[in-house]
Amino acid sequence: MIKNSVITLLLFCIFLAGCASNDKVNGESYPFPQHIDYHVNQMKPSDKSQEQLDEMIIDLFRQFLLNDLIVDSDSPQTGDEFRLVFRHYQAWLINNDSIDVSHLTVSESHGYGMMMLAYMAGSEERLNLSPEQWLFDCTSLKHYFDAMVRTVLAFPSVSGGTDNKLFAWELNGYPRDGDNRTGYIIENGIKKAPFTRPASGSSATDGDLDIIYALLLADKQWGSDGAYDYKQLALEMLESFWRYCVHREYHTLLLGDWAQGSRGTRLGDATRSSDFVLSHLRAFAEVDKAHDWQLVIDATYNVIQEIRDAENELGNKNGFLPDFVVRSEGRWKVPDGHVLEGSGDGTFAYNACRIPWRLGTDYILYGDRVIGDSTLFEYIIKPLDDFAKEIGSMTQMGPFNMDGSSVGWTDPHLFAPPFLLPAAITATDQDWLDSIWGWNGINAYQGDNYADYIKVLVLLIASGNYWTPY
Repeated sequence: MIKNSVITLLLFCIFLAGCASNDKVNGESYPFPQHIDYHVNQMKPSDKSQEQLDEMIIDLFRQFLLNDLIVDSDSPQTGDEFRLVFRHYQAWLINNDSIDVSHLTVSESHGYGMMMLAYMAGSEERLNLSPEQWLFDCTSLKHYFDAMVRTVLAFPSVSGGTDNKLFAWELNGYPRDGDNRTGYIIENGIKKAPFTRPASGSSATDGDLDIIYALLLADKQWGSDGAYDYKQLALEMLESFWRYCVHREYHTLLLGDWAQGSRGTRLGDATRSSDFVLSHLRAFAEVDKAHDWQLVIDATYNVIQEIRDAENELGNKNGFLPDFVVRSEGRWKVPDGHVLEGSGDGTFAYNACRIPWRLGTDYILYGDRVIGDSTLFEYIIKPLDDFAKEIGSMTQMGPFNMDGSSVGWTDPHLFAPPFLLPAAITATDQDWLDSIWGWNGINAYQGDNYADYIKVLVLLIASGNYWTPY
């Protein structure tokens, strides 16, 4: 009797070990929600429960899965082989008619999408999607993540040699003319288009930063023993990133792999504030010992210090960084006029709007950082919160000149959400924080993917659901 019991117990232990092994490959190690205790304790709203915060994220993310997934019609249409992107929508007003004239997707949206999938894994039941709403009978967000990995592998950057593993900055679909204003068709409820990489399909630094980070998240979330070795793919991309996107002399982040051959010029030496994702770089330093990522981290902080020192001397004590930073007379400076995108490249606009989020994330996860004679908190975080509080209304947020004056229009759904993090970090005004969380646009789906992606990622951090890969 005892012998049989021992055998039964041993068999049961073997069964449990098998289940644990299966979970390691197919299950989530960090299923949503994860209520993390960060390095810095941020303030949360007084009038919303943790469950309500989680549901706000679920509600917004669900809209992406219903509206913004596009399948490559040139890929096999099966659950294990299809290629996927998150749509990048941008509306332009032409002859009083709003027409989507943008790319089908860009690496920026792709990186955001991959990060969201990794963080939201485990929320499948709470998303409450019907079987018909899942693509190709997929049952988990991991299937979608792998489909996005296949897209990265299929469309590498055109710059550099065949060893360049970075992702092409843009992908197109059907021509946007005639009756097709979206670049895709809808077939059996699925948005489809033949993905094409244009001849100009080099990389963009911000997109690859997020894609690599998402692969590291996937390694921690699901492990790398399945169809894709996420960690190895990340290391291969990091090798290319170091070679093509890090300045050889200054160790600053270049605008893309195409800029490496233009060093010594205004554009080739420039860097972009939206690429200052210090928390990503810290993770790269942990996993990739072949390269000295601390050099890039220190160089990035040096750029921040030189810009903020100069702006503070001018009386612009709002914590702003410009969209682009240029090298001139041996220093980093705010550009006067066009660098890459337009005459507003020296303003706090559609790139720099991410600064409260990106640097806020670094502060929450890793604490304060000494910068010159001050700290990241005193240089950036608190001034940004003070500025937003002075504005006082989320609906008045938009692009600003470096002195804090409006450029003439607002775009609250993009510019307001990142300011949630400085308010949470500063943690001195509960009413102010509650007003941001209570703004009806904080998790409202707009269909303007750039703003909506940022909302999800900001809310993940502010709600305590943002964990690190290392």
